[in-house]
Amino acid sequence: MAKSTKFSLKLLVDEKRNKVVLAEASQDFVDVLYGLLTLPMGTIARLLEKHQKLPQVLCCYKNLNKSVADVVVDDFETEACKSMLMYPKSTKEIHCRRLKLNIDDTTATKFFVCSNVHSCKSYSNFSTSRCKCGYSMVHQVQVPEEEQCVDGLFVSCRSSFIITDDLKVRFNSIDGIVEVVSGLGYSCLSDLREMLADVGFDEVFTLLANVFTSESPLTCAFLRKHCVTRMDKPLSPVLTTGRVEQATRCYVKVFVRKLDRKIIYAECSEDFVDSLLTFLVFPLELAASFSNDNTILGCVRNLCRGGNCLTFIVTHHKHTNVKFPNVIHFCAITNFPGGLIDLWLGKMKELLL
Repeated sequence: MAKSTKFSLKLLVDEKRNKVVLAEASQDFVDVLYGLLTLPMGTIARLLEKHQKLPQVLCCYKNLNKSVADVVVDDFETEACKSMLMYPKSTKEIHCRRLKLNIDDTTATKFFVCSNVHSCKSYSNFSTSRCKCGYSMVHQVQVPEEEQCVDGLFVSCRSSFIITDDLKVRFNSIDGIVEVVSGLGYSCLSDLREMLADVGFDEVFTLLANVFTSESPLTCAFLRKHCVTRMDKPLSPVLTTGRVEQATRCYVKVFVRKLDRKIIYAECSEDFVDSLLTFLVFPLELAASFSNDNTILGCVRNLCRGGNCLTFIVTHHKHTNVKFPNVIHFCAITNFPGGLIDLWLGKMKELLL
């Protein structure tokens, strides 16, 4: 896709406050927004660092990416395991490649089989894999591309949408515009000015970076307004108590500085490291669902709620009946510390985000 691809976005702007009140958008822009939700967190951190837009709050993901890159291949179960962590795939990769603006530069998924495929019925996404029958999976097979649908990817192209500055999405209507504007304290539309903004790759990257640092990502992306990171909100994850099975416990030894109770480093087993590295493959939508309402992903959650409420979301059920061979699992976590899930999601994910 050409990097020069652009489309227009109509903004309703409060010039006195230098703030975007709302945007009127077509299916193209809304599809791009929902496409961002499908990106793995490791991919987001890598892309934003590459374009020098990495927010401070994602530096832990940057460190995780670097740690994976620095570890030699021999320390992974397979070479494919390292590749999957370095370049995690979106579950909606096939759909997102048809976005008008697709910022994901991850190479397209390939499919490899062994010479005994008719008996094994297995495939791999990596040519370095070995089939369960013992043969190397080096024969690439071509998978037909899905049919181009006349509708949108995530939303109907017959619809237009209203998007607020904090990324609440709803169907476009006069009543909807009046409700949003009056809800923000404006007595009439004459207090606001319309402007057209060109949306290209730079704007999408800027918008993506600002969803982690601002309650007004549209303003930050299109009016170049200085935005302050919302790091003053206290973190108070909700913990659920429950019985922990002895066999699933995972112990971590932490070394704490007595002066300020700061953790200097930790010693842990490979099970905990496996679990930690899965943060890289979590899509943005899942990462937001793990965070509480008092964290910095409020705009992402607004976008998720908008998708859940829209009745014109396009479904792709017609593609679900496609038959594939059995998938070979390369790095499944077999001893996930399930008993620590509440503490882990409550604490570790807040720290990483």
